[in-house]
Amino acid sequence: MKKILWTNFIAAILLLSFSVCKAQDNYQPGYIILNDGIRVAAFITLNDDAPWYNQRYIRYKDSTAFAADPNVKSKKIKVDDMKCFQAGTRIFDKIHYVNMENLQLKSMGTNDHMMERLAMGRINAHRFYQYPQDFVVYLASDDEVAQKEAEKKNDLIKGYKILVQKDDETKLHDAFDFDLQKYFKDTPEVLEKFQSGGYGNQPIAAHMSLAQRMISLAKKSAFKPEEADGIIAALNDYNDKNVGKK
Repeated sequence: MKKILWTNFIAAILLLSFSVCKAQDNYQPGYIILNDGIRVAAFITLNDDAPWYNQRYIRYKDSTAFAADPNVKSKKIKVDDMKCFQAGTRIFDKIHYVNMENLQLKSMGTNDHMMERLAMGRINAHRFYQYPQDFVVYLASDDEVAQKEAEKKNDLIKGYKILVQKDDETKLHDAFDFDLQKYFKDTPEVLEKFQSGGYGNQPIAAHMSLAQRMISLAKKSAFKPEEADGIIAALNDYNDKNVGKK
């Protein structure tokens, strides 16, 4: 039977509860840097099932308390109260970013986000996940709603951005839609390798027809993880070759 379902709030609560439960046993050693610079050694759990939540808050256990009792109750810390944190080998920095493509009612918090660091140097890069919609109405059955929610969640996970900025830039660019050749032009060996697809990215032709550009964009979309790995490899290679330069 068809019915109107006001599902976003309920679905979000259920999804968050399920995701948090899944993550509870996955505590990794790391640390948190608070806004005042104090470093807190901690065991931190990340939400990989709904990674946008890591951008708003994390749950952690103080290392001393964890050593005494691994089952000690976890604490919650929000983006407003920290500058960065590391969980295992992954580092997250607080980045201010207004996502103009998906302005919402601020139901999820501020425009500060804890983003995973992908490159650091003359070019900084961080991964940004968009958030679920603030509000949505479906005219569908329960099964259809569940399918739509699963599809939207999958789209959010696959649709992340790699936000980059070079030197003293203040504006963040999405590396998937930005001409990175502008960043690499002062380091010819990186530029040439990137243009040829040597990092695993899609090759860049000097002059492409409309059909060729469409095919290239389709490949980037279809093979986004590989394209992302290539972009990140190029950024880190550039930074390694430009240590101390500007």
